[in-house]
Amino acid sequence: MSPLAAFLRRYARGQARDVAPWIVGPRILDLGAGEGYVAAALGRPRICAVDVGPFGRAAVPYVVYDGLRLPFDDDTFDTTLLLLTLHHCDKPEAVLDEAVRVTRRRLIVTESVHRNRLDLFWLRRLDGRVNRLRHDGRMPPALAFRTPAEWEALFASRGLRAVATRWLGSRAERLIHHPRLWALDGKDSRYTTSSVRAVVSPKRPSAYGGSPV
Repeated sequence: MSPLAAFLRRYARGQARDVAPWIVGPRILDLGAGEGYVAAALGRPRICAVDVGPFGRAAVPYVVYDGLRLPFDDDTFDTTLLLLTLHHCDKPEAVLDEAVRVTRRRLIVTESVHRNRLDLFWLRRLDGRVNRLRHDGRMPPALAFRTPAEWEALFASRGLRAVATRWLGSRAERLIHHPRLWALDGKDSRYTTSSVRAVVSPKRPSAYGGSPV
């Protein structure tokens, strides 16, 4: 195992511990799963990883989609994870809307946030250094770093209510990275028992890599 893969697996185990207390229901989607290490670390029997490229490296169900519309019916999942995902999207609002559509109860979002220009400078430097090494260099740079207030305004605009927010990571990590978690509840409509439809999509760079930054 390469040093990078070992680091990503270790980081994913920490992410899984962070989000596990906030997961509700048995059916879980990891949107922007990257290698799928978080999904594997959670060890849930009904979890599905999804991303815009064939980046899976873990033994979990893995779906490749076109980056536009998820190949699932409305309310398919009880909980959807968006872990360090939205800042890699050129249209994070659209990705969030799809997550809301396929989720019956809860979204769990983690994001690297900034509070000033210096924070933003270091976030961009860190993101670029780590993610250019993943997926044979096909991951684009982060596009949508935001402040906590900006993310919260987006969540509120979609009718999502925060049931928990907290800072993650060690004190040293928070000097640069500033990871923050939101557990969000929205609709609680009737659960559907749909399954994944045919998964055929073009190979394209990942916009939803679930990276450590």
